[in-house]
Amino acid sequence: MKIGLNASFLRKPDTGIGQVTRGLIDELIHGHSRKNEYFLYLEQDIDLALPKNFHKRVFLPKLWRRDDLVRKVWWEKFLLPARAQKDDCEIFLSPYPCPTFFSKKIRHKMIVHDMIWKVFPEYLDNWRKKIYAFLAFQAVRDADEIYSISEWSKRDIHKYLKILKEKIVVAYPSVDPNFSVEERHDRDNSTLEKYEIFGRYIFYVGGFDFRKNISGLLEAYSKLIERYDIDEVKLVLAGEDKSKLSPLFTNIQKEIERFGLRDVVRPIGFVEQADLPALYRQAELFVLPSLYEGFGLPALEAMASGAPTAVSKSSALPEVCGDAVLYFNPYEPEEMARVMGKIIRNNSLRHKLSEKGRARAKNFSWQKFVEIIMQ
Repeated sequence: MKIGLNASFLRKPDTGIGQVTRGLIDELIHGHSRKNEYFLYLEQDIDLALPKNFHKRVFLPKLWRRDDLVRKVWWEKFLLPARAQKDDCEIFLSPYPCPTFFSKKIRHKMIVHDMIWKVFPEYLDNWRKKIYAFLAFQAVRDADEIYSISEWSKRDIHKYLKILKEKIVVAYPSVDPNFSVEERHDRDNSTLEKYEIFGRYIFYVGGFDFRKNISGLLEAYSKLIERYDIDEVKLVLAGEDKSKLSPLFTNIQKEIERFGLRDVVRPIGFVEQADLPALYRQAELFVLPSLYEGFGLPALEAMASGAPTAVSKSSALPEVCGDAVLYFNPYEPEEMARVMGKIIRNNSLRHKLSEKGRARAKNFSWQKFVEIIMQ
C-alpha cells in the first residue's frame, strides 16, 4: 500500500506538531510494515535516515518561495494533493488541520490537535489567518477519518465543527524516548552550564502567547517569594520571545520588570530539543500555567523526565496528567503560588510526584498512537 504523509513540520521540531510528526514517522520507520511504501512530502529537505520503502518529496511553489501563509495555502491545497495523486497514494496522513483535500480515491486521515482558533478567536488577527482557518476547517470536515489527541479536543471538535463524535477517534501521542533516560550528573551539569543556570530553579518551557498565561505565572512566582521567602529558587523560562512580532505574545522582559523580578527570573530563549531532558530532570519543579491545551506535551515530557510537576486544571491537562501532578486554577495566582510553594518546601512530596510522573508517562507510547491511526 502507498501511504503519503505531510511532513512539512519536521523543519519545526520545537513545535507540538513537529514533535508529533517526528514521533509518527519514527514509529512508522521502526515498527510498521515493510510491505507499505511511504512518501514524505516536505517544504524543506531534512537530514533523516530512511529505509528503502520511504521516499522524500521536497518541493515549493516556483513563484512564491517566502515562508508565509500564502505559500502554505498554495503548497497544502494545490501542490501537495497533486504530488500525492502522482505517486498513486492510497492513504494520506495529515498530522495537523490544513487546507488539503483529496478525491475519494485517496483515504484521508487527519489529526486535529485542538480548537484554539475557535476558543480564542483573537488568534485569527488578520484576514490571511482567517482564510487559512476557514479552509482548514473545511478540510477537517471533508476528511475520511479524524483523530484527536485527547477526549477534551474531541469534545471541542464536535462542539465547534459540528462533526459527529463517532467520526472522531482519540489517539494519545507520546514524547521522545530521550526524556525517559536515566539521569547523568556530568552531562546534565554541562547542559545547565550551557544555559548559565546555577542553583535551584522552577522550570517552564513553551510558547509565550497569551493562552500560555506567563503573566499569571510571573505574578504567582512573585507571591511565592513574598510568602515563603525562597528567592534562592529562581524561575527559568525557556522559549522564544516573539512579542515584537505580534501583540498575541507576552513581552517577557516588560512583565519581569512589572513584578520586580529582574534578579530572580532567567529567560534562556530557545532550547534545543536534545537539551530539554536535563533541564526537566534538574528542576525542583516544572509548572505549566496554560489557560488551554489540546494535550500538553511539555507536561508529559516533564513527567517522563521525573520532574515534580504542577499544572493548571484546565482543558486536557487533567486527562493527560491524572493523579501524578498537583493542580491549580490558572486564573488564581494566589492558588498557583500556594501549590508551587507546597512542592518546593516538601522533599518527600517532590520525590513522590517524580515517581508518579514517570509511571504515568509510561501509559503513552508512539506504538499505540500509530496502531490507532493506521488501523
